[in-house]
Amino acid sequence: MPHNRSKDELHEFIKKLENQAIETAEERHPIYIKAGLKDSELVLDVGCGSGVVTKDIATHTNGRVIALDDSPDMLEIAKEVLKGYDVDIVVGDAHKLPFKDNTFDVVICNLFLMWVSDPQKVVKEMARVTKKSGRVVASLEPDFGAKIHWPPHPGVDEIFAGRAIKKRGGDPYIGRKLRMLFVNAGLKTEVGLGNKRIWSCEEDKASYLRSRTFYWNVLRREGLSDEEIEKWEKKHLESLEKGIQFNFFPQFYAIGIKI
Repeated sequence: MPHNRSKDELHEFIKKLENQAIETAEERHPIYIKAGLKDSELVLDVGCGSGVVTKDIATHTNGRVIALDDSPDMLEIAKEVLKGYDVDIVVGDAHKLPFKDNTFDVVICNLFLMWVSDPQKVVKEMARVTKKSGRVVASLEPDFGAKIHWPPHPGVDEIFAGRAIKKRGGDPYIGRKLRMLFVNAGLKTEVGLGNKRIWSCEEDKASYLRSRTFYWNVLRREGLSDEEIEKWEKKHLESLEKGIQFNFFPQFYAIGIKI
């Protein structure tokens, strides 16, 4: 199961991925343009998961897309999501990609490096299978250490500012490491901030309500009682309804040209 999730948790996780893909679409599209995705003949999506972002990639290129993930459960979902798209699905480990050197025009991942055991090895593998002058892309990777939220919710903010990610085995500070990872892979590298717009309170509220069950499950796993979660949720929604809440969660991109 992906990210140490049980089968019971998988449904809510997939739902969260779908919402996340919708909410970050406007941030990824300029990155696709910068990376030359439209005119690429062969694209590899590494760590495709449920395929919701792969579908977006496929609509932004005239070429063929190969989607790779190491989770058979996720790929079964991806097969349904990607029906009708020019996408081949492959089971494989990102730390040892099952492709020859210099194969792809663009090799891309999204919200993936934060979850792998050795992100440097993965980026080097992505670079290896990219053609000379091709692009290696991390379309969005978060940095929870730079997350800003107001008004504060002591006892809860810490959970959503990286603690829960760490317990899952992820790296909540991967965003700040992208330049290092790409440069160390021998790539001519550009990094940037993908999300520059601050959401309105109405947008934040809608996003929370779409993924409410997911957030409740996170807090329950962290040991909060339903009564404590209800108390937090009431304050959280009140600040949104008053229009006073500020929430900024930076997500960074990197584009590397193989020299």
